[in-house]
Parts: sequence; C-alpha cells; structure tokens
Amino acid sequence: MAIVPYKKSSLPITWRIAISIVIASIVINAISSASLIYINYKEEEKQFVYHVDEIQASHMTSLANALWHFDNKQIRVQGEGIYNLYFIGYVRISSDDNTLYERGEVSRNPENNHFMIPIQQNDRLIGELEVGFARDRILKDIIYSAQKMILMQLVAGFLLALLLFWRVHRIITRHLIDLNKQISIQKESSEHQFLTLDREIYNDELSAVVDSFNQLTEEINDELIKKETAQKALAETNNKLEQRVEERTKNLQVAIDELNDTLENLRNAQSQLIESEKLSSLGGMVAGVAHEINTPIGLCITTHSFIKDLFKDMRIRFDSGQISKNNFTEFMQNMEESVDILSKNLERAANLIQSFKHVSEDQAGEALRKFNLNDYLHEINSTLNPKLKTTLHKVKITCPEDIELEGFPGALSQVITNLVMNSLLHGFEDIKQGKITIKAEQQKNTIVIVYSDDGKGLSSESQAKIFEPFYTTKRGYGGTGLGMHLVYNLVSQTMQGTIQLQEADKGCTFLITIPAKVKEIEAPNES
Repeated sequence: MAIVPYKKSSLPITWRIAISIVIASIVINAISSASLIYINYKEEEKQFVYHVDEIQASHMTSLANALWHFDNKQIRVQGEGIYNLYFIGYVRISSDDNTLYERGEVSRNPENNHFMIPIQQNDRLIGELEVGFARDRILKDIIYSAQKMILMQLVAGFLLALLLFWRVHRIITRHLIDLNKQISIQKESSEHQFLTLDREIYNDELSAVVDSFNQLTEEINDELIKKETAQKALAETNNKLEQRVEERTKNLQVAIDELNDTLENLRNAQSQLIESEKLSSLGGMVAGVAHEINTPIGLCITTHSFIKDLFKDMRIRFDSGQISKNNFTEFMQNMEESVDILSKNLERAANLIQSFKHVSEDQAGEALRKFNLNDYLHEINSTLNPKLKTTLHKVKITCPEDIELEGFPGALSQVITNLVMNSLLHGFEDIKQGKITIKAEQQKNTIVIVYSDDGKGLSSESQAKIFEPFYTTKRGYGGTGLGMHLVYNLVSQTMQGTIQLQEADKGCTFLITIPAKVKEIEAPNES
C-alpha cells in the first residue's frame, strides 16, 4: 500500500489549537463589532427624528420670542444649547434669508440627516431652524464602545486559548509524545512490545488507539513466527525445485543439441540431394523445414533463458528472506507455463522433423512399403508449407482417411511436389491468390488422384508437349524442362499407373491412376 505524504509542521498540536482559537476569536470579534457599529449607527439615525421633535418642544417657543424681539443674545444662547446636544452636528438660525447663528459642518448626506424646522410667532413665519445629525461624533462614540468590547473579548479569548492549551497538553499531547518515544525505542531495538499510557484508565480515543496498536503488534509477532516457519518449508521446497529445474535444463539442452544436430544433418542432406533432378525440390524443402524448425527452437531457447531468470530472481528473494506466498505462487505459475511452452514447441519441432524424415527417406531410398494415403498427402503438404506461406495460394486436400496404399511413397511425394511447384511457378504467374485442389478416392483396387489448380492454364502447344523432356516456358530463367517428364516417368514406371492432362475451363487438371498395391520391381527407373 502506498504511503500518503503529509505536510510537515514544526508547531505542536496544542499551539495550533491555541492559535486557531485566537484567530477565530479575532475574526468573530471583528465581524460582531462591525455589525454592532453598523446597527447602533443606523439606530441613532432613526432616533434623530425623535430628537428633532424634542428640540421643537423644548426650544422653539424661546427661539420664536427671541426672533420676534430681535434678541440676538438669546438667539445665540438657544443656538448654543441646541448645538451642545450630543446628536447635533450642525445648527443654523436664519430670518428672511439672513443667518443669525450658524455652527458646525453641513452633513454630507443631508437627505437622511438634515432637517429644516420653521419658526412661527402668532401663526406667522418669522424664521427657520436648520439642524444636522452629528455623524462623526456619534460614530466615534460607537467605535470607542466597540473597541472596549473587542479588547475584553480578545482578553477572554486569549485566556481561553491558554486554558485549552494547558488542558490539551495534559489530556492528549503529552501522551502522544510518550507514545512516540516508546515506538521510536521499539524501532531502534527491532523489538515489538506493547504500548502503555501513564495515566488512569479511561475508555477514550487514546486508549482505543493504544489497544489497536498493541493488537496489531501481537498480530505482527504471530505473522513473523509463521513467516519463519514458512521460510524453512520454502527452503526445502526451493532446494527440490532447484534440482528439478537443473534436471529439466539439462534435458532441454540435450534436446536442443539433438535438434541442432538434426538441422545440420538436414543441411548436409540438402547438398547431396541437389545432385539429382529427381530430388531437386528437396533442397528448398530442407531450407524451408529448417526455417520452420528454427521457430520452435528459438522459442525453446528463449523460454530456457526465462526459466533461468525466474530461478535467479527466486534465489535472490529466498536468500534475502523477502519471498512471500504470492511470489512463490507466481513463480510456480510461470514455471508451469514455461514448461508447457517447452513441451509444445519441442513436440512441434519433432513433428516437423518426423514429416520431413518420412518424405526425405522415401524420396531418397524408394523403398516399397505400406502407408496411409491421406496422412502422407498431408505430410507432403507440410514440407511445402515454407513455399506456400510466402504467398496467398492455398492447397486443399480431400481424401478418405481409410485408403491404404502399398507402393513407393517417395515417387508419390516427388510427383505431388513437382505438380505444386509447377503451379506456383507457371500456373499462378501474375496471380496473387490461387487455389490447388488434390482429390483422391479408391475404386476397387485402383487409386484415382485428381490434381487441379485455377491458374492461367496452358496454351495448345504446351498441352501437346507437357510431358516431353526439356520442354519449358522458362528457358533462360532457371527452367530445365525435366520436371513434368520426371513426373510422367515416376507415375508410369515406378508407380505403375497413368497420368493424363484433362481439359478444364480454368487452370490445369491432371488425372493420376495408380494401383492400390504396386508390384515390387528390382530397381525403379524414373529417368
């Protein structure tokens, strides 16, 4: 499991809690104070209307008499009295547009905080009293009150933070520090012991953490004991497995050496078989089979190297004591898969060699023997696969599985091989995808084989001279003109049958008729 990284901080938990409380207290006090200032200020603005009514009730009669009698001294006294009210910031007394008394500053927002009061005497307008709200003075008083409240709240918050700092340290932090020391000591000594709390027994979160840690420590100790036991058993199993791997590696090396020897023998046989026109196609077949064999051999060598790497990695894990059950299970699965790959590829190589061995021995020795026609046709096709795999051409074989033929299989192999190569070189020239069909059936004591392709066919001249020696349409391009002549002689003499070129709408069709049991002859003559 991946370890989640965390941000490192040099401040203990108690300090962080105390700082958080102080900051929260400051923020809350600031918000509450600002709200209180705003509310009180708005309330004072609302009360200003009522204060104006009080001024009318208490000062307007005296002020009207002073104006009526032109008593400037009394007018000043009344003006000073109104201005000295704490909520008044501006006073102006006028008569007939003449200012008799003015003090203070006009409010910046006269719509809400400025009033014009008419002065009447005997129902006659003799002047005006203009008053303005003392915004700055009221705001200053409100802010001063709020500052005292903020200071008291900050002191209370600071004292609360100190109290919480002390309590958190007593209840939590000092125990966490002690637990950390105990764990560090266990880490240095590599011993797993139970943690303890230096306090009375409480059923709280710290006790739950300590109990869980102690339970985990006990489980780790049990796992270590099981691991030591498993490692001992694994050591014994690993030694046995090492012996099995070495034994199978030796067997694999022997098989690879045998395959290499066989491959070398095939190359030697190639140089010998090319000397005869009858066996000329066997040279290409050897090279193709060698290429086919190289694939499973290469896979075997690669798998062998993979097994060695697996064993080396397991040995390192075992020696370091880091092997686990999952590692060993994965190792066994990889070994089973590798051995299965070795078995399949060795079997594939052996089958290729066996097929080539049958065909090559038959073509070289011309021994009379009994063989299954269907199986032998497919073996011949296997030897031709290297040539066919480089093209898009296909070969389809239709033959009952119970036809047993007693004759010269090498001659049959040479006939089929020459016909297929003739189709590839001549019939499918300039054709990307062609089809060859080989059908065989038994009619009493006679075997009938029909070979056909869907190539470009033969001209009238070629049809008349197809079996004549040295006739070829590839003169100067490697053609000798002996291939079809050899086929004719093999069928008519060695196989004691007949071969005919039949008319076809497309391509070429050959009808081969041979006896199911060929009479033994002293020396077959195909030339």
